[in-house]
Amino acid sequence: MYLAKLRDIAAAELKNNVSDVVIAIPGWYTDIQRRALLDAAQIAGLNVLRLINETTAAAFGYGITKSDLPEAETPRHVVFVDVGHSSMSVAVVAFSKGQLTVKSTAYDHHMGGRNIDYALVQHFAEEFKGKYKIDVLSNPKATFRLYAAAEKLKKILSANAEAPLSVESIMNDIDASSKLSREEFEKLIESQLERITPPLQQALAESGLTLDQIDAIELVGGSTRIPAVRAKIQSVFAGKTLSSTLNQDEACARGATFVCATLSPVFRVREFSMHDISNHPIKVQWERDPADSEEDTELVVFPKGNSLPSTKVLTFYRKEPFDLQAAYSEPEKLPGSINPWLARFTAKEVTPNAAGDMSTIKVKTRLNYNHIVSFEEAYTETVEEVDDMPVDGEEPKKKKKTKKHPIPIVTGYANLDSSVLEKYKELEAQMYASDKLVQDTEVRSIE
Repeated sequence: MYLAKLRDIAAAELKNNVSDVVIAIPGWYTDIQRRALLDAAQIAGLNVLRLINETTAAAFGYGITKSDLPEAETPRHVVFVDVGHSSMSVAVVAFSKGQLTVKSTAYDHHMGGRNIDYALVQHFAEEFKGKYKIDVLSNPKATFRLYAAAEKLKKILSANAEAPLSVESIMNDIDASSKLSREEFEKLIESQLERITPPLQQALAESGLTLDQIDAIELVGGSTRIPAVRAKIQSVFAGKTLSSTLNQDEACARGATFVCATLSPVFRVREFSMHDISNHPIKVQWERDPADSEEDTELVVFPKGNSLPSTKVLTFYRKEPFDLQAAYSEPEKLPGSINPWLARFTAKEVTPNAAGDMSTIKVKTRLNYNHIVSFEEAYTETVEEVDDMPVDGEEPKKKKKTKKHPIPIVTGYANLDSSVLEKYKELEAQMYASDKLVQDTEVRSIE
């Protein structure tokens, strides 16, 4: 519904139907979240050309408009710090002519403007208990009103030393009012501010760069307007100037738009490539072959920081069908309680080779631009000698040629089955038509 609403807003603005999109998402989103988003977009009638990490999108929007980028030997290193409404993202990006390369990323899934708002709401709710004898947090409508007033106060404090808070008829016909100084505000959100430093330090450490090698720090996201947030970022990058050359509210959407334009045949856009990296390490697991008691049973195939897209070929020695499972190798670092399982794979019709020994089975697995893992194919190989084309009357020479023999495979992933997807698309279309009928009826009755 949300994606369909955005589609309609864009279509009304462009006076044209919208189908192809690029969606910017938090870089810490997992495989199952990304697949769910692709399914949701399909249900809404949208064709997703690319899912892109928000900081990578901001970096793309930054780089594609720069005409003074250096040669690849001496790249410009920029740190993008995005403190948004609900989370914080950091990316260290190397720019050179015609390309960007993400060197490292780090995140705090729960540090953003809403956490700061919540600290203010708790403070004023506690104050109003004594001042007006009301429990604001026991009333959803009153809580919502206090949140709106707290957010307004927070914005005023970004430019002023003190700000008033006023909520008419907050509950029980009581008009509540108070005020807060910037100093008091910063003390209230001290625990939130402390969370800003670790992701910055982690991204810098994993990039392999020193502070002296950083050329710029770009701030993105509305919460970077808070002076205390800026001061905390500045403390990590001592001696460096913080920049806000991008539109802090629109940088991610703007970057995604540029990416969409580069993937569209309709627009001519300056060539600019991007090389992103994976955030969560992925391993492949299997049952040990009974004939080999020392065989490993898992392998990290795509480590954290693996460049994208990436294809790996795994080799197994088997006489019979076998199964593989793909999963995140560090489940404790996943957001929330997300299942680390990613995919299953079965190689069917595996038999001993001509000599009755183990067959050499190669399995191709891929991590694509969308950070989604898949098992592409399985096959055996034979080497044949074939005649090479003779040159100038010479005797034909033999050359070796490798021939692939596909093996039937069965795979399973976390996305919706195509039949279920079709059912949901039909259901969404019916509900959309019903909503439109109601809207059209209301418009006619007003006229």
